[in-house]
Amino acid sequence: MRTLFVCAVTFLLASMVSAAETLDIYVVDTEGGKAVILLTPDGETMLVDAGYPTEDDRDTNRIVEVARAAGIRQFDYVVATHYDSDHSGNIARVDARIPGRVFVDHGEPIATLNAASRSSYYEPYVKAIGDRKRMSVKPGDVIPMKGLRITVVTAGGKAISKPLPGGGQPNESAPASRPTYQDRDDNAGSVGLLYEFGKFRMLDLADLLSPIEYDLVCPKNLVGAVDLFMVSHHGLKVSNSKFLVHALRPKVVIMNNGAGKGGEPETLDVLKDSPGLQDIWQLHHSNAAGRKNAPADFIANPKEPCEAKLIKVTVQRDGVFTVTNTRNAFSRTYKPQ
Repeated sequence: MRTLFVCAVTFLLASMVSAAETLDIYVVDTEGGKAVILLTPDGETMLVDAGYPTEDDRDTNRIVEVARAAGIRQFDYVVATHYDSDHSGNIARVDARIPGRVFVDHGEPIATLNAASRSSYYEPYVKAIGDRKRMSVKPGDVIPMKGLRITVVTAGGKAISKPLPGGGQPNESAPASRPTYQDRDDNAGSVGLLYEFGKFRMLDLADLLSPIEYDLVCPKNLVGAVDLFMVSHHGLKVSNSKFLVHALRPKVVIMNNGAGKGGEPETLDVLKDSPGLQDIWQLHHSNAAGRKNAPADFIANPKEPCEAKLIKVTVQRDGVFTVTNTRNAFSRTYKPQ
């Protein structure tokens, strides 16, 4: 498996070197966790979450090799979207090999995070930061990354209260009442980010739950339409509500699911029915989804054992972006309407 992953990184290095004027986004496979790397034309870098902490450093090795293949030796920003094992639990290990400069999070865990998770995932993350800069953000804050506008739309269980430019439209899919869900982790606290690069807009809400989704897009959609939506919560149906996805009207979605985690058929139904959606990309074939999975060309890891293939997005300032499956070099380019 190690050889297969090195081959994937070699492919990236040889044929997908960052162009001077593109935003490059690497969606790393952490088998049902999350790790996304961004590289701007100005050379600024960001790591969003870092997958699982494991004895064999599986996700650490994958992230480090992808980053180094892209020429990254430091992360200008490291985002801990929330304090769960598959998101922030591995940040300290990655940081020990590729250091971060500024750390972004939502501050103290929300009340639902249990003591064991706090000591296992939150406290090691804070300890790793040491005396470096920490930004504990709130909705409406902007992360000052060169060449890229990143607006915090959710954090700490709250959402923005005023529409962003391009938002404010009534949501025709809004339910009559706010959903309820009992969270056992820090999911509802997820830092949700809107990325804007020229005419391109991407929304990533981490593991945000439906009650906070409601606050964000109901009764009015405060975000507006997006080009790319990073499917929330690995494709679980407790997130990705119809009233959220259909209000966003994404052209393309990418799902960071594992073979046995996420990718639920109900979520795929919501995505496929979304107005204007062109394609669904998945990191893994979902065992639960059966025939509802995306076509094989759009799945980075269609069978087990996992080959750790990733999905790359290359974005131009005019809004044109290309999504590539590194398993088979299949790509598709999307243009603004």
